[in-house]
Amino acid sequence: EFTWVGKKAAIVEANKPIRKTLRPCMAESKDWDTTENLYIEGDNLEVLKLLQESYLGKVKIIYIDPPYNTGNDFIYADDFMRSQEEENEQMGMYDEDENHLFKNTDTNGRFHSDWCSMIYSRLMLARNLLTDDGVIFISIGQDEIENITKMCNEIWGESNHISTLSRVMKSGGAKGRFFSPNIEYILVYAKSKDVIENFREPISEEIINKLYTSFEEEGTRKGQRYRPFGLYQSSLDARPNQRYYIECPDGTLVVPPGDTMPSIKADAEMVIPKKTDGCWRWSRERYLDEKAKGNIAFKKSNGVLIDSEGKPAKWNIYTKIWLDDRQEDGMVPVDLITKWENRQGTKELTELNIPFDFAKPSELIKYLISIVDNNKDAIILDFFSGSATTAHAVMKFNNEDDGKRKFMMVQLPEETDEKSDARKAGFKTVCEIGKERIRRAGEKIKSESP
Repeated sequence: EFTWVGKKAAIVEANKPIRKTLRPCMAESKDWDTTENLYIEGDNLEVLKLLQESYLGKVKIIYIDPPYNTGNDFIYADDFMRSQEEENEQMGMYDEDENHLFKNTDTNGRFHSDWCSMIYSRLMLARNLLTDDGVIFISIGQDEIENITKMCNEIWGESNHISTLSRVMKSGGAKGRFFSPNIEYILVYAKSKDVIENFREPISEEIINKLYTSFEEEGTRKGQRYRPFGLYQSSLDARPNQRYYIECPDGTLVVPPGDTMPSIKADAEMVIPKKTDGCWRWSRERYLDEKAKGNIAFKKSNGVLIDSEGKPAKWNIYTKIWLDDRQEDGMVPVDLITKWENRQGTKELTELNIPFDFAKPSELIKYLISIVDNNKDAIILDFFSGSATTAHAVMKFNNEDDGKRKFMMVQLPEETDEKSDARKAGFKTVCEIGKERIRRAGEKIKSESP
């Protein structure tokens, strides 16, 4: 069992009723009468409770970037203070018979347990808001990756853990005693992995230029790019109906390497290949059908195949994997993200004349949204909104693909440091930064794409 001091109290807190309501701030809003987006200022635990009634099972995607608990980023309204007697009892110093038990160090226990209590109750409530095919993405650092994984396995179920992505947040650096931290993580969980579709992303230009190097020279697909893929692969198992001769452009007959030679006659009985004999990917019928469709390419070779005399052949035979067909299906994302470092997030805010450190790049959030299927009408929630990067990403994505996604941002009105550039620029709280970013980013998008 994964437990900590305060876990029971966190569960009670998540289920405790609330006597509050959301108050409209029309004067601060943009397009109050027509917008379907929400920015909510307040303690996200209370807000998540309030959202249960109206948004239960309606949120398709949740992205959060909670405090990483590095020692200076954990600021929340919850009161986790306990008397020493309560602390001793919960930490197991004495059992019910007053027997003295092992005591963990106060500093270490409270440091992690208070953070666990904070995030656990919020994750419990967040799960209720997800649709059955909903997904949550959680950015997290090294300090709490193990604890939050255990909590998510408990709340969502280990079987619904889709992946833990590694993300390059910066390159280089000189901080750290042993290694300079360049990597953080993104946990990905489904409410029910059985009902969500596979994740896909567009084929990158790098992959296109590396693999799809051939161009069709004739026929209805003239000019289209394709990837040649060998009709013979050494990893294929030997099958009786997949070892036969194919005639090449110069009239020679070729077959995959092996000792069992098929008959030259097309109507002859199938040969029974040995396990060491090579085979084609397709049966003769499938090959002839694909060839008629223009999906076969003959190319001069260095002797991958053999001819009817068992000598190295001058040809190899390829199937054509068309780029246009593959782009529609997309490609499977990899679990290492290297494209968008945090400096790009800082640059975005600088362009909007908003000073804020450690913002995630909106392109990262947009990418995470894009790989989830059927999201054009999605409701997207971020209850650790910060500078409202997620809102910016949703607006950009809608502009690019004519989507109708809606965002809900939630942020505690945490005060900015008195000496910070943000305070000097007039932003007294993180909420003021987030709200102003949404206004400015929205206007920038509209001006660039009227």
